[in-house]
Amino acid sequence: MGKKKVRQKKKYDQTLGFRSEDDIKKAEKYLGSASSSLPLPQSFFLTSILGLVISAALTISGKLSPSWGFSFCLVFVMMFIASFVSMTPRGSDL
Repeated sequence: MGKKKVRQKKKYDQTLGFRSEDDIKKAEKYLGSASSSLPLPQSFFLTSILGLVISAALTISGKLSPSWGFSFCLVFVMMFIASFVSMTPRGSDL
C-alpha cells in the first residue's frame, strides 16, 4: 500500500490568494510574525508621562485652551498606551 498524501487546509489571503499553513509558518519564521514588535525605548515612555502631566497642568491652569489641551492629552495618552503594549510579551516571548 502506498502512503496517502494528506492535503493541508489552505487559508485565503486577499493579497496573496490561498496559502497553506506551512507556507504561512515559513513566512512568519523568515519575516517575523505580524504581531511581533520591538519594545519602545524608555525615553518614549518618559516623554508620554511628562507630556501628559504638563499638558494637563497647563490646560487646568488656563494657559492652554481646552481644545488644544485635550488634543495634547489625547496624543500623550496614546503614546503611553503604545509604550505599555510594546512591553507586553507576545507569541514566542511567552
